Amino acid sequence: MSTKYINFIAMSWFISILICMVIEGVYFSAQETSIFNDLRLFTSIKVGGLVPIPAFNIYFFRGIYRLLVWDYSFYSGGYAVIRYFWMVVLSTGAVWGIGQTFAPVFANLLRIFR
Repeated sequence: MSTKYINFIAMSWFISILICMVIEGVYFSAQETSIFNDLRLFTSIKVGGLVPIPAFNIYFFRGIYRLLVWDYSFYSGGYAVIRYFWMVVLSTGAVWGIGQTFAPVFANLLRIFR
């Protein structure tokens, strides 16, 4: 799965936010901003409360999952149909791409630790 596809899903998600903001007046909530924070690959950890060092964001995969199930606050009510349409059309391709990317990795790990 290429990063272009993940960017396409994120862009369609962002455009959906803008459409819902115009139609219903729904604004960014804490749920949407937490998804953006989860999708960052690295985060900073402060050592001793003084020096920040970069560290891998352990919630990155949770952010990918939340991006793929389209479970956002602005897709409630009448917009649930659009949510399921995005989930069927875009998320199945993304899951297939993720599976094709990580299947050789898991096969090599099994071969190494066998």
